[in-house]
Order: sequence, then structure tokens, then C-alpha cells
Amino acid sequence: MECPNRAMGLVVVIALSAACQGLEPTLAAKSEVRLGDSPAVVAEDLSPGAEYTLDVELTDALGRVWQSSASFRADESGRIDLARDAPVAGPYDGPNPFGLLSALRMPVPTPENWEPPTPRDFNEIVFALRRDGVEVASSMTRQWIFPPGVQSQRIGGGIVAEIFLGTGASNAPGILLLGGSGGGMAWARRTAALLADKGFAAMALSYFNDQALPDHLVEIPLEYVETALDSLRSRPEVDSASISLVGYSKGAELALLVASRRPDVGSVVAFAPGSAVFQGFRPPDYPVISSWSARGVSLPFVPNAYDEKFFDTFDGMYLWYRTLGQHDAFAEAAIPVERIQGDLLLISGADDQIWPATFMGEQIVARLRVNDFAYEVKHLTFPNAGHGIAAPPGEPLTGVADRLGGTPQGNGMARLEGWRAVIEFLGRGDVDEPGQD
Repeated sequence: MECPNRAMGLVVVIALSAACQGLEPTLAAKSEVRLGDSPAVVAEDLSPGAEYTLDVELTDALGRVWQSSASFRADESGRIDLARDAPVAGPYDGPNPFGLLSALRMPVPTPENWEPPTPRDFNEIVFALRRDGVEVASSMTRQWIFPPGVQSQRIGGGIVAEIFLGTGASNAPGILLLGGSGGGMAWARRTAALLADKGFAAMALSYFNDQALPDHLVEIPLEYVETALDSLRSRPEVDSASISLVGYSKGAELALLVASRRPDVGSVVAFAPGSAVFQGFRPPDYPVISSWSARGVSLPFVPNAYDEKFFDTFDGMYLWYRTLGQHDAFAEAAIPVERIQGDLLLISGADDQIWPATFMGEQIVARLRVNDFAYEVKHLTFPNAGHGIAAPPGEPLTGVADRLGGTPQGNGMARLEGWRAVIEFLGRGDVDEPGQD
């Protein structure tokens, strides 16, 4: 190529300069990140003002393939930065380092008879930059779900639990994690591993639907969770003066309830919280029975307010608002959150399609204010997010939005801002800033 002379226009000179210098387009991304950290994708040595397409393919821990794509325009220096630049065409708006990851979809759905393999500890992400359909640069990132260096140990003593610790953990703040109505501890384990990587001693607790535990969420003894708290506090790696509870959905209901009985709990994070004790779940007959018990006695609860319209429509949110309208039952079953002796962080999505978490979060805040709560309380609510907000950003959220409410972009921003708030609230560790090198 013949290089431009000085008489040529400045814009043309800039546009041709990279080619004249023999530079090839580059696409850089961090080779390894933790889930929740930005891959920091930056393309350089591009033609200024030219449009490029960035394709993303993620192979998840179960071997499933997800894809997304967006177009960007290179700036005057021939650069595209996902943390800074909004796409000119694509599945999300505005600058967002996680936008393409939230928008990932499976081009080929898994078959109905698909049996998940043993999962890996990471996802693999390939970024490919194209111009006019031709690939000009690519980069790969390994995204750790269970970070290397984090150790785990199963806990006995009458509980089904697993503790996660970073390398050389000592005097670490202790966190007990409680998942939701699915039972087991899949959510709690993933979250505990990521928190351990940030410097916490994080224990995942299963409280039903696992091993010898009850099969269903009915009359789960609060003493069982208190036993897990005692186990966590007694560990030599844990700062016994710094104990927190983190719960999601029914696990948030449980976390608030237990914290109201345990003055040694210094803070609570409640994702998609419930404001009262609600009816338990035991199919197929679904008896009218409490979710929780204490000292062998079923706790007062708000029963599900089924009616003919619900059975005609199966509108779950309609049922929840009817249920919350049972004012006498609610008054008796409301969680006495004012007894908690520590700070609270509530996180909810206003488009939650599982239960009205934002409404119930505001009920909790109102009760605390009426009772002159002496500690800090924050309620972060996200208008375009649903129930699936209790995780760091960086994973596909299209299916989450379809099932649990919100949009992929709205859920992604809730995860980004929520995860950062959780780490700051709990008091240890640094969350990667968007686009941080």
C-alpha cells in the first residue's frame, strides 16, 4: 500500500496510518478471570471510524455452547473498549463490559434426554473480532467459577455443609450462605467459593432436599441453622466476632429469621427477600404448614391464598399479592427484623416473577424505620431485574430473564452493581472495576 502524503486530509491519514505502519488489528482480553470480574476486552490498531463485529462464544462448565454478537465503531485512534463503548448494533444499550456475556444464547438447545456431565470449575470464552465478515483478531478467557487456590472441606456434626477458604486464610470474616426453595446447596457452594477468593471464610449450608435432610421445605428447625453458625464461629480460620448471613429467596427469609434470634450475627445480606414466614412446600398434597419450626413448634405463617382465579390462570404474582393481603396472618408471621443486631443489605428486582421481593423489601425497611432500627439498612432495587440477581455478572442471562423476570441487560446490571455492593458491605476484598486492566 502506498502511504499518504502530507497533502491528504487528516482523517484519511489517521485512517491509513495503522496499515502504513504494518500494524495488524489486536484483540486483548484477560487470559483468566473470576466470575464477576471483567475480561477487559479491548481492540486496537483498527481503522478509525470503521465498524467491526465482536462475536462471543462461551462453552460453559457443562460443555454447552452459548453465543452473542454486537457491532462497534472504532474511535479516532483505532480503538474499541467494551467498558467504554456502546454498541452501534446489538442486544444491549450503553457501555457495559458484561453486556455480550449477559446476552449469550444457546444456538442449539440441549435435547430433552440430555444428561449433564460432571461440571468443570470454569467457563471458556472466545472473543472474535470481524470486519466485513472476516475474522481479524481473537482472544480467549478462562472464567473461573470455583477459583484455583480456594480450598473446601465438608462439615459434619449433624449438618450438611461445606466451608470454602482462600489460601492461608486466617482471622477471616465468617459467612453462612443459605440457598432458596430448590434445596441442596448448589447456589450456596458457588457463591461461597467466590467469596472465599475475596478473603472470607464462607460456609455453604444445605437445609433440605439433600442427603439425610428432609425432602421438602416444611418445618425446618431454626436450631439446625444455629448449629451451623456455631460450627462456623468455632473454626480457627474464622474471626468469631465477624459473622454474617447471606440468603437468597427462601434462604433470605430464613437468614433474616435466624438473625433476629442470634445477636452474634453482625450483618445480613438478603437477595430477593421475604418479609414474613410463609407456607412450606410438600408436594403432591401441599399441606397448609409452616416452612420453619423452633423448639419443636411450627412457627406462625402466612398461608397461600388460593382462589378460583388462580387455578384458572396459575398467575403466581396474583397469588402472592392475595397471600400478602391476609393482614392478620401477616401481622403474626412477620419477621421481627428490628431484633437483628447488625446491618442489613436487601437486594431485589422490581420485575421479580417468583414473588414480590421489592414490595417485601420495602415492608422490611418500613418495619425497621417504625421501630427506630439502630443499624444501617440499605435496599437496592433494580427496575429491569427479576428474581435471578443473586450472583456476580458474567454469565448468560437470557434464560434467567425468560424464567424469573427482568431483561438480560437489567439482570446483568443488577448482578454487577449488587455483587460490588455485597463485597463492600461485607467488608473485605476488591471487586474488579468494569474494564479494569
